[in-house]
Amino acid sequence: MFPKGIYVLFLDVPATSMNVGRLGKISLGGKYAYVGSNQRGGRIERHLRKGKTRKWHIDYLTEAGRVEEILTMPLGKESEVELARELSPPAVKNFGSSDSKDMGHLFKVSPGLMDKIQRFADKRGVTVSSWHREPGRFP
Repeated sequence: MFPKGIYVLFLDVPATSMNVGRLGKISLGGKYAYVGSNQRGGRIERHLRKGKTRKWHIDYLTEAGRVEEILTMPLGKESEVELARELSPPAVKNFGSSDSKDMGHLFKVSPGLMDKIQRFADKRGVTVSSWHREPGRFP
């Protein structure tokens, strides 16, 4: 359903404290953007399912909150880290970045975030595709 490449999930998370794997207890609430990679396909669909086994940091957030929008770009896995660096700081420290040395791949949505994402895509000559939650489309 979703194309291969990198993505940004936009989530609405109710105010909550939760234990997130090795990160331990974190407190979150509000609108967040998470940068990830969907190179084999299926990763985004997994994020949209409820009741899944929590394997990655983002699984805790997608269970607690709701994915509202998804941006995708047809870029390789290395671009995931590059985009996270472009959006930093501030990131939620170490969230979603256990496979890289970045501060994190989860960001509180702030003014200018969408502009940074668009500039990143423009520099690489790719189009950003967007999906919005529609009634009955996602669980």
